[in-house]
Amino acid sequence: MVWLSLLQRKVADKSPYKIGKSLKKGVKYYIDRDYTVVEMPADMVGIQWIMTGNGQKRSKGKAFVTFTVDRPSIIWIGYDSRGNVEKGGKPPAWLAKDYKMAAGTIKVTDTNMDTFNLWKRSVPVGKVEIPGNSEAPAAGFGRNYIVLVEAGLNTAVSPKTKLSTTWSRIKSVE
Repeated sequence: MVWLSLLQRKVADKSPYKIGKSLKKGVKYYIDRDYTVVEMPADMVGIQWIMTGNGQKRSKGKAFVTFTVDRPSIIWIGYDSRGNVEKGGKPPAWLAKDYKMAAGTIKVTDTNMDTFNLWKRSVPVGKVEIPGNSEAPAAGFGRNYIVLVEAGLNTAVSPKTKLSTTWSRIKSVE
């Protein structure tokens, strides 16, 4: 597991974001809604994440969520599938520029959205800044993103992790 620290909170309604230790089926993923995960890629079950607030779906700013990671990591953004080109929307410029859309989705109980599409990027040790959900030219989305954090390729295999699971993750990362 990657160690995360939320350094800064710029949340419109002053709700504190939380660090979730194990995302999986049935887990609530927002701090301010009761939506839960229905289905997710098997190799991501148990991933650490930042429990954002859907109330901040109109957030803006270059560093809306800021945190640190203690090892090279893969940052995954679960973005409302309605905000992607295939559904007539547009992701924010920072997401399209700095992240690569990945295979798979996270299906949720929010029937208006249905799924988060997954975007990823690798980051070194240190500070990570995630811009606001509605930065230009974002369009079509109706929910805030979620942030998932996974140990990167330069991390040793944990004795609690099966080598086949670790190898599967290594192969899926570019």
